[in-house]
Amino acid sequence: MFSYKYKIVQEDINYGGHVGNERALLFFQFSRMAFFESLGFTELDLGDGVGVIQKNGYVEYNKELFLNDEIEIKIVKAEIERTNFTLHYEIYNTAGEKVINGYTMLVCFDYTAKKIKRVPQGFKSKIEALA
Repeated sequence: MFSYKYKIVQEDINYGGHVGNERALLFFQFSRMAFFESLGFTELDLGDGVGVIQKNGYVEYNKELFLNDEIEIKIVKAEIERTNFTLHYEIYNTAGEKVINGYTMLVCFDYTAKKIKRVPQGFKSKIEALA
């Protein structure tokens, strides 16, 4: 569906000398932002005055990552519902090992009206065309 490359930097490293657990959600966000941009959208503009707000996320850690490691973050699946959608991610190291996987559920949100909205049809159509 989509792939984004990233190199681990010092700010990703924690006191244990490896990537901190909180960084996975940031890696997901980096790939999501690039994914949306590739489709002509942003996290604040999916069309129809709608952006996204994260409702929840899940992360599974399979292997450590270290400073200067190069990773590939893949968005492998999208599940679209009426007012939200879930993106599934897999992160691989250069050896092709899956080091992290997880998902984020994003709710469509009108930041001006402060209300949950339907997934915009234009956005939905572009995502479904990739499935």
